[in-house]
Amino acid sequence: MKTTIIITSVLFLAVIIASVFYFRDLNGDRQSRRKPFTHIPEDAALLVSFRNDETSDRIFAGYKLFEAILGDTQFRDLKLLRSNILKQGPVISATGGQEIVLSFHPEKSRIDYLMAVPMDADHPTATLFDEISAMDTSFHLTWAGTGQERFRIASRNLSRPLFVGQRDGVILASFADTLVARAMDKGQPKLSMQAIEQFRSEDNKNTPMTLYLNHRRLYSLAGTLMQRAPGDFIQLLAETAGQSMLKMNFNSNALMFSGTSSLDTTTNYLALYSRQQPVEQLLKNVVPTDAATYLLFGVSDFPALHQGIADLLDSRGEMAQMSEQHRLIQERSKVSIADDLLPLWGNEFAVIELANRETLGIIEVKDSLGFARVIQQISTDYPENMYRLNHSNLLYYSFGDPLRSFTRPYFLLTGNYFVFANNTSTLRRFAADNADGRTLASTPGYLNFDRLQANKANVSVFVHNENAANAIAQRLKPAFRAAYTAADDFGYPGFYAWSFQLSGASGRFFSNFYARYIDDEAPGVTPEWTFDLGGRLVAPPMVFQYDDTSRFILAQASSDILYALSTSGKQLWNAQLPGPVLGDILQLADSSILLTTAERLYRFDVHGDPLPGFSLELPHRASYGAIAYENDGDLRLFVPAGNRILAYDAKGKTLSGWTNQMLKGDIQYGLKQATLQDIHYVVAATDAGNVYFFNYNGQLIHRNEGDGHTVFRNPIALQSSPEAVASSYVITSDTAGVLKRFYFENRQSVDTTGNRSANHYFDAINIAGDTVPELVFTDRGELSIYDNTGDNLVYQYDFGQDIENRPIFFPAAAGKYRVGVATSANQLLYVFNEDGTLVPGFPITGLSPFYFGTLQDAGRSYLLVDKGDRKLYAYPF
Repeated sequence: MKTTIIITSVLFLAVIIASVFYFRDLNGDRQSRRKPFTHIPEDAALLVSFRNDETSDRIFAGYKLFEAILGDTQFRDLKLLRSNILKQGPVISATGGQEIVLSFHPEKSRIDYLMAVPMDADHPTATLFDEISAMDTSFHLTWAGTGQERFRIASRNLSRPLFVGQRDGVILASFADTLVARAMDKGQPKLSMQAIEQFRSEDNKNTPMTLYLNHRRLYSLAGTLMQRAPGDFIQLLAETAGQSMLKMNFNSNALMFSGTSSLDTTTNYLALYSRQQPVEQLLKNVVPTDAATYLLFGVSDFPALHQGIADLLDSRGEMAQMSEQHRLIQERSKVSIADDLLPLWGNEFAVIELANRETLGIIEVKDSLGFARVIQQISTDYPENMYRLNHSNLLYYSFGDPLRSFTRPYFLLTGNYFVFANNTSTLRRFAADNADGRTLASTPGYLNFDRLQANKANVSVFVHNENAANAIAQRLKPAFRAAYTAADDFGYPGFYAWSFQLSGASGRFFSNFYARYIDDEAPGVTPEWTFDLGGRLVAPPMVFQYDDTSRFILAQASSDILYALSTSGKQLWNAQLPGPVLGDILQLADSSILLTTAERLYRFDVHGDPLPGFSLELPHRASYGAIAYENDGDLRLFVPAGNRILAYDAKGKTLSGWTNQMLKGDIQYGLKQATLQDIHYVVAATDAGNVYFFNYNGQLIHRNEGDGHTVFRNPIALQSSPEAVASSYVITSDTAGVLKRFYFENRQSVDTTGNRSANHYFDAINIAGDTVPELVFTDRGELSIYDNTGDNLVYQYDFGQDIENRPIFFPAAAGKYRVGVATSANQLLYVFNEDGTLVPGFPITGLSPFYFGTLQDAGRSYLLVDKGDRKLYAYPF
């Protein structure tokens, strides 16, 4: 099979859609039911209709996809025609409220377009000529051909003339004079009434645009675009005689059409899937990153599908030879293809073309061990865990036309997938990518695109625009190639991908078409500024108040230099520190900045100047960042330092009450503080499972001891009420995943929320909006948010990748926090809203740590992130 199947199928739709939008802006929009269709020549491969009213104008205003696809030259032409003629009084009054139909007619080396616009009455062509001539425009009108049936509109500002005629109250216009002449000639074949009735079988008033596809004409349309014969998917669709009607779903950054495809025949390959039920698409998760295209099939009833395939093979005269081959296989290898192999095939298979033009196939299997035993009996071993089938056409017999080109492929087995190719080098590269987790589905572009697609389907065609760009360009005819590659004039490179999905529906298909456009002004696409850090970012950037009207950013690089930046990315000052900042940087009530490294405690003003007594050398290495107690000028600083707590006053002097306090175990994370019934508590938890409650003078109030087996690797979180000591506590999770609450009244409770690995992360913070913090777990590539009891799941997200570091929490509105997560293998960053939805624009590539939030007291949010090139990027959202 040629995997131009996907490239050709989606490309021709791309060009068609381009032309759709081209003409849409040309005309305005309006309505009538059948009248415009009756003048369209029968060789139309695709039709588009939309209303000519102000509602459509408002919907499409500023829609960048139009200009991206049409190109600057055509877009200017059409805007000129629209503003100078079609929006002028005489014309707009005659066509107001009508439905405009565009039809596309393939010729040998071009695609001609016809526009049919119903008028409110039958105005003679000569009347239209006179009214447009009378307008004060730069257009020059002349009659075309003999008589006064068609006229020509030309202008030095237009790249080509437009031809216009009128028949039975319908304006007919095109840049091809011969097409207008055929539309006006009653002796020329037109669309049949049956086709018109099928096209108009549904009400289209609730959609801005409707697309009609004539399956039989798609092959010739694709042939117009391509230098070679169109690929197999176009042939399959063209052989599935019938038509599709797709309605546009408006999305500012994507073309989205959905509808139905009806079939006039069920005796070809693609039609077999119209009787299948849609299947959840999981195989896409193992498609490699460098995939240019893929064609994915989902099978709900394999016996029914295979019976249809067998009938097709029999009708082609191929079945008898295959049956004899299978008899010989059973005789020599003791393997029955029908009884041993076919029942082990799973619900999905795919054909993938890579960016280097190599082709790969993947089939899901039901029982990987059982399948391995069967397939190896009819295969030959090759190095590196690869095999080759001993017999030809087994895959073609199993799954039909898409696998016909894999006659005797090499293959390997990975998990529940049978992966095959016609050469071993393709399999080696797939194995390496798969082992390293380099999959298309784990990239941010695909994750964003996949949100558009249906989760279930029977046939999915996907084209990755960048990976497939060279193959597409080389297969197009020169004129179309020039348009496709002309980034300065057209916007095709701005599309991320195209896809087309078919889902079986009792003998017909539900159909969906998607094309996502990468808008340079979309969130997270274009940085507002960058700053050269000279090293990797090692701590989350933080934003603080600089003066009464502005804020500033603190960010530390791997060189241990701390940079102070304005919110526009300009350096204010920098400071060389002896090591990484531990924990959070704090801004105190007097605007001074407090931060901790393992060796020193710093306090300086917003200009970077140290305050008296600072920085000071710590007598014991700090294990986390300091906290500060402030009350009416009383400032006390507490630093966790292994099995000690170091305490200082505002001048950096040691507080005497803390010098002899030794803890059992080491403090690994931050201290917590709370004031309850006039006692100010400082709370510390050690890795040995003990929790200590001190007052701020260093007096031990009580200690909650662990059971001797408990180990803590997660921070404690505070839940307190100033007047309710009995219900106030700190909470954490031990390495067994057990939740432990340590109460200020010297008791503890234990709760289990599920099976956790010893390396899971736990935090408790306000996510959902009330004063009670939610419980946040990350483990085995999954984020799980529970309510405070631990009994009810608020939301959950499976990343399909290991999580690199602890989640980061970013302040949001009303005391709530957003959750930020970074995955390691694919270097993706995620930020979640309180309901578990991703903030629009995420995921995005980048490294942890990072910052997401406002840079000023109000306004838009920004992502501050390191991309691995020693720079800090600021992306507006």
